Amino acid sequence: MGDPNDPNSPDNVSWNWTFGGLSGRPSQFRPRVPPPGPPPKRSKAQRQQAKRAEARAERLHLAGLTNGGVIIMGVVLGVAVVVLVVILVSHH
Repeated sequence: MGDPNDPNSPDNVSWNWTFGGLSGRPSQFRPRVPPPGPPPKRSKAQRQQAKRAEARAERLHLAGLTNGGVIIMGVVLGVAVVVLVVILVSHH
């Protein structure tokens, strides 16, 4: 256990009540820096997921569509269906 009077000790919760109320620890706002050395190897599941994502991207690319294109085409199709329904209902 650390010294309870040490401001950097995990046992010291005085940082939690600065200026009469809750406040965040300054250390929480520092950007994370990756540890030195080579990045860790990806697991088999991560490699397979990346391979499936790459294959899907390749299929969409062959169709000339990106994820954004798929979304836009879906919205356009939805609007076309709504317009068709409105036209059919208004003519009766």
